[in-house]
Amino acid sequence: MEELEQAYFIGTRRGIGVKTWQRLMREFGSFEGVYQAAKGDLKKSGIVSEPLAEELTDSLAREQSHRDWETLQKKGIRYCTMFHEEYPERLRSIFDPPKHLFRLGKPVPSKNCSVAIVGARDCTAYGRDMARLFAYRLSMAGIRVISGMARGIDGWAHQGALEAGKDTYAVLGSGVDVCYPSEHRRLYESIAKSGGILSEFVPGTRARPQFFPLRNRIISALSDGLLVVEAKQRSGSLITADLALEQGKDVFVIPGRIGDPLSEGCNRLIRQGAMPVLSPEDILEYYEISTYNIEEIRTPKQQLVLDRIGESPVSLRELDSQLDLSMTEILKQILVLKENNHIREVARDCYIRK
Repeated sequence: MEELEQAYFIGTRRGIGVKTWQRLMREFGSFEGVYQAAKGDLKKSGIVSEPLAEELTDSLAREQSHRDWETLQKKGIRYCTMFHEEYPERLRSIFDPPKHLFRLGKPVPSKNCSVAIVGARDCTAYGRDMARLFAYRLSMAGIRVISGMARGIDGWAHQGALEAGKDTYAVLGSGVDVCYPSEHRRLYESIAKSGGILSEFVPGTRARPQFFPLRNRIISALSDGLLVVEAKQRSGSLITADLALEQGKDVFVIPGRIGDPLSEGCNRLIRQGAMPVLSPEDILEYYEISTYNIEEIRTPKQQLVLDRIGESPVSLRELDSQLDLSMTEILKQILVLKENNHIREVARDCYIRK
C-alpha cells in the first residue's frame, strides 16, 4: 500500500485531529510507522484512545478504506495532508489549518497574488455585475480569484474569472464530489477543468450550515486579500471578513447605498477600517500590479461588439439586430468595454467608441 493511501486511512478516522496526527507522526516517524504500529504500541503511546487504537488496527476498517480510496482514484479526486508538498503553504500558518484536503483539478499554485470575492447569495443585478467585472479584470491582470461557489456573488465571481480564460478555485462546504448548489453543475465542471475544487470534508459529505464557516477560513487563508461585494448586516461574508482580518489579510469592500439591506454589512466594514474600492484598478494599484496589459486584451465577443461601435452613436437595439449574441451577452460585453474605457454612453443605451 502506498504512503498516500496509508495517510488517507489515518486521516479519515474520527478522533484524528491536527495535533493528534502531529503527535503520532513524531512518535512513529511516518505514515507507514503509524499504519504498521501494533495496537498495544498505539495504546501505550497515550496519544489515542483505546477505541481509536482498535479502529486504526481493525482489518475491516482498512478494507473499507481501501475500497473508498479506489473510488476516489476513479473519480479523479486527489488527496493530500498538511505533511505533503501539494498542501497549500498559506494554510500552514493559520490558527486551525485543515489536516487534509481533497481536490478536483489542479493544485493551488503558491505563486501570484490571490483575491477571494464573496458576498450575498440573494445579490442584486448590480452586485452580480460588479462581482463578474472585478473577477474578470483581476484575473486578466494575473490575480487568482477564489470563492465558495455559492449562489449569488460567489458564483458570478467564478464566472468572471472563467470568462477571462483564467483559472479559479472554489472551496466547498461539502465533499468535492458534491455539487452544491446543484444548479451550479456547469460552473462546477468548468472550475474543476480550468482551476480546482477544494474541500477538507470527505467525499460524499453533504453541505450543512455548520460547514460553511469552516469553509470560509480556507477561502480567506488561500488569499492575499478579500473583496466583499454585497453583504447584509449578519452574513457569512462578514464571518469571512473577520477571519481574513484575524489572518492578517487585506479586506476590500465595494460601497453600497445607505439604507439598502445588502449594503449594511459592506458599509459597516468600511466604517471599521476596510478599504473601499471603486474599480478593479484600486486593488491592482494596491498590489502594485500594472494594468497596461489588460487594457489591450479583449475577448472575441468584446471585439465583435466593439467592431459595431464607431464614432456615431449605436443603440443596444441596433447591436441586438446586428450581432448573433443574446441581449444579456451584449450587455455584459458593453459593461466591460465601458470599464476598459473603449466606449462611452452618450445617451440612454447609446454608445460611441472613445
